[in-house]
Amino acid sequence: MTVTAQLKSDHSALWSAAVDHAFITELGEGMLSRERFARYFVQDYIFINDLVKMAGIAVAKAPDNAAARPIEEFLSAILGAEDAMFVKAFKTLEVDETQYSGAEALLTTMAFGNFLVRLAYEGTFREICTAMLVTEGVYLAWGDRLRAEGADPAASGTELGRFYQGWIDLHTDEVLGPIVGYLTAVVDGAEPSEMPRLETIYAQALRYEVAFWDMSTEGENWL
Repeated sequence: MTVTAQLKSDHSALWSAAVDHAFITELGEGMLSRERFARYFVQDYIFINDLVKMAGIAVAKAPDNAAARPIEEFLSAILGAEDAMFVKAFKTLEVDETQYSGAEALLTTMAFGNFLVRLAYEGTFREICTAMLVTEGVYLAWGDRLRAEGADPAASGTELGRFYQGWIDLHTDEVLGPIVGYLTAVVDGAEPSEMPRLETIYAQALRYEVAFWDMSTEGENWL
């Protein structure tokens, strides 16, 4: 069994909770409210700032240029077309610029981002790639799941339904497959001595993914 297969098997309950969350199911059915998706989208827009920091540090820590290049390409996509896509999407979601440009991270978003940035500074290249494998692999898995299930929110004929369809299409193998495949190969190269640390990182990142969906669905519930 490969390292990544072992990680997924060891944490299958968390993986399923992240990939099969009710938020995602409602998205695929076109039943997700605009309010819930807007809350998620604003927080995701904030979260990406920390994802960018982590990816940038991963490029710096890569053992050579060949190892850095796939992550640099991923980073360039986030900073280019994807950022422009977010701004355009806020109009569809009826989120005013003042609502997203001045928005503050909710506690879940802040905790997840802090976890990734601290890991980026303190961890090894492979450890960073393990966390990225969760952040990108979960999205690829739910995107491919919804596509395989025939999800078609655009069939509603509404602008929101068409937007949901586009969001699903953005997280399928054609888009995320290359970076997830690369991260998988990096993590699969781990030595047995690295496994305890990778297990901890993988599980914690999955917990944060689930918490992020919970926050998006139910609102922030921290005391």
